[in-house]
Amino acid sequence: MNNVWEVWPSALTAAECDAIVKRADFYADQSATVGFEDSSRSDHAYRSSTIRWFDPLREKDIVDRLMQFVGASNRTNFGVDIVAPYEVQFTEYHATQHGKYDWHQDVWLESSRPFDRKLSVVVQLSDPEDYEGGAFEFFCVAQPAATFAPRGSMLIFPSFLQHRVLPVTAGLRRSLVTWIEGPRWR
Repeated sequence: MNNVWEVWPSALTAAECDAIVKRADFYADQSATVGFEDSSRSDHAYRSSTIRWFDPLREKDIVDRLMQFVGASNRTNFGVDIVAPYEVQFTEYHATQHGKYDWHQDVWLESSRPFDRKLSVVVQLSDPEDYEGGAFEFFCVAQPAATFAPRGSMLIFPSFLQHRVLPVTAGLRRSLVTWIEGPRWR
């Protein structure tokens, strides 16, 4: 692995970000949960956000656009065996709900599924002036900080890295998140 994570500043245009936000209206919103399948639970002290699950087949143009960057990052940085994302999540962190997500990883190593999440992708859909707080942080590695702040910026990292989103203290932070999956880790 050449880099622990990679940021593509302003990877998506403002028009692309606007289109993603508009498409979210076609999907039902729900409160975010913590955990996987049977262990999934609501815990607003740990994770407070509203999510919408995009259909990756219906939103193929978004998936294809993200995969342009993921493919390049994987070739130059990570070198993991990946196929595609099977879940795409639109997330809103509202200051009125103290929107945040405490320390977590995106992998589910105890899963019986024949594939694992390998790379996580987060796209910044909000302009930094639209909210306060809400910084994305990694545990015990260098931080993306200001490089990931501009609207349309994309952060790609191995799904096993611990990370969090600090509480949004004013406004609304929107992001698009997906996990690029591949055969089980070995």
